[in-house]
Amino acid sequence: MKNIGKPNSHSIQEATQRAKQRIPIETLREKIKYKNITEQQYNDLFKYAETLSLLILESIID
Repeated sequence: MKNIGKPNSHSIQEATQRAKQRIPIETLREKIKYKNITEQQYNDLFKYAETLSLLILESIID
């Protein structure tokens, strides 16, 4: 497997911003499960996804 190196915090923040642009809170609120999601919960959801993604990347890279 090709060694791609660990992502830096700037690239992670950019990726999170791109994901938020693709799935704005208004779009998420159209789903019954997330109908009443708050701004804080929305940000937390992306933070959890970011953490999970980093854990998966680290397990592949190391």
